[in-house]
Amino acid sequence: MLIFDQMFLVSTSIVSVIALWHLANRNHSLIQRPPSEYYHGVALAVLGIAALLLTFWGWGILGIMGEGTSNKLVAIVSSLIPFSWATAFISKFYPKHEKVFLGIMILGLILITASRFMDAPLMARIVYPVFHSTAAIVVIATPIIAVKKGLMNFHFLSVSVGGALISAGGISMAFLSAGKQLLFFSQGFVLMILAPLLFSTGVLYYWGLSRGENQ
Repeated sequence: MLIFDQMFLVSTSIVSVIALWHLANRNHSLIQRPPSEYYHGVALAVLGIAALLLTFWGWGILGIMGEGTSNKLVAIVSSLIPFSWATAFISKFYPKHEKVFLGIMILGLILITASRFMDAPLMARIVYPVFHSTAAIVVIATPIIAVKKGLMNFHFLSVSVGGALISAGGISMAFLSAGKQLLFFSQGFVLMILAPLLFSTGVLYYWGLSRGENQ
């Protein structure tokens, strides 16, 4: 791993901590705090910890360069971030559907986990695109709809861009860990863009979450 990548990864962890601090210090008590902020917190925590682990242990822990437990876990970790963010948006803007959508995302994680630890490539080829695409559509489309309806201001659109980046990265790594390649996202290309992608995602999400609320 290059120093260039390590700098981006450390910066990603710092941005995640700042974003978590921002969420924790919003004008909400623990009782009144909306559930969406907890989902955002999970995603940001996973993003920050993952970036920190990559900084110290390198790309090898991703598991896309060989077999082993890390090869199986990367598909789960790469799913947690988009799944958590998608659930956060459903919780915030469509609260009546929160429990159903949360159940769908949990089911997706269970099936993805099963497909990896049971070595079921056919199952993996089905569950990865289905659940990752569902989360990606929600993460990308919901901020656009919210801004169009006047529920959030235009800064919130940066979340859609961040969502597109993390969704593309997540599903690409999931395919690579299953021994497949998504379009032009080869192993070399993914490792080249991964650190800047994680950093960009963190910055875009922090900007959208901190600046997107209507005053």
